[in-house]
Amino acid sequence: MAVVSDVRAVAMSMIAPTQVDWRQETGRLHIRYEHTDGRHIHTERVQARAVLDLDDRGQVLDVDIKGLPRPVVQRLAPFAGSRVTENSGPGVSLDADAAWLWLHLRRGPRAEQLRGDAQVDLTFLEGALAEIALTLLPTQGHAAEMSS
Repeated sequence: MAVVSDVRAVAMSMIAPTQVDWRQETGRLHIRYEHTDGRHIHTERVQARAVLDLDDRGQVLDVDIKGLPRPVVQRLAPFAGSRVTENSGPGVSLDADAAWLWLHLRRGPRAEQLRGDAQVDLTFLEGALAEIALTLLPTQGHAAEMSS
């Protein structure tokens, strides 16, 4: 049974988003993995620290969401032990001990990084991660800290 569970976790972790919508002017990112078509959905709204890596065209490469509450980490447990790497295709990985979720959206060199507190809505469809909506919260008049 453990092998079947490991294979299922790896397959889940290598999911590619069906839609990524990034609006740098508002600091809002929407990632859709599954369409929520009326089946059982559950949304968790949390505030967490976020880091977004952007390429030279302003497209999001990676998203780190840190400091997730324990109930959210438990819902995301299938992504723990993921085999996603910077060189793999898109995927999701969870470090449960650090309460840190990594969303790898595409490969490419990072040209810019945005960091800040964020409101994060994680939507689960029948227990599986379906959507993430992340909004960087304003800090002293800036959408987020930037570094190159």
